[in-house]
Amino acid sequence: MSQLLAAAVENQAPQIESAFEVLGYNQQLIQFADSKAGNLIVINSLFIAAAQAGHSSHPILLKLLQVPLVFSAGLALLICLLVIMNHSGLPKMPRKDCIFFLDIAQRKNMNQYVRDFTASSEQDHLEDSLRRTYVLALIASRKFSLYGWAQGLTATAAVIWLVHSGLSVVFS
Repeated sequence: MSQLLAAAVENQAPQIESAFEVLGYNQQLIQFADSKAGNLIVINSLFIAAAQAGHSSHPILLKLLQVPLVFSAGLALLICLLVIMNHSGLPKMPRKDCIFFLDIAQRKNMNQYVRDFTASSEQDHLEDSLRRTYVLALIASRKFSLYGWAQGLTATAAVIWLVHSGLSVVFS
């Protein structure tokens, strides 16, 4: 009987290792989306600041271009903030696991966490990892969807800014 159990655990070890690799990959995707959104925040903030610094002597056409520029850049900036903020509505986990930092920190102390971790089976760890990976994939999907919108709005703001800048040169 113990040989069967040892064989089952040995067969599951590669699954757990793979599950944690996928978990790590999805975490990296979330970090990547957050860093990309941070870059767009800087770009759109510059567009907004530049639009507000426009000269009052410019023709009305140039002043009118500032409105969609600020609107596009401002909306992109707000969407980027949504990308990097917490999202609610994610599925609840069936129990406190030994992976998620809040679940770990809710233990009474470090010894309780060690006991809970060592008392959990390899199957429990595998299932916890797969559940966490699913939640991370949902988060990544939401972030990249929002980022796509922000990216499109930033591109729109860039086109408006280029038109505005070109016309500023012409009217100078």
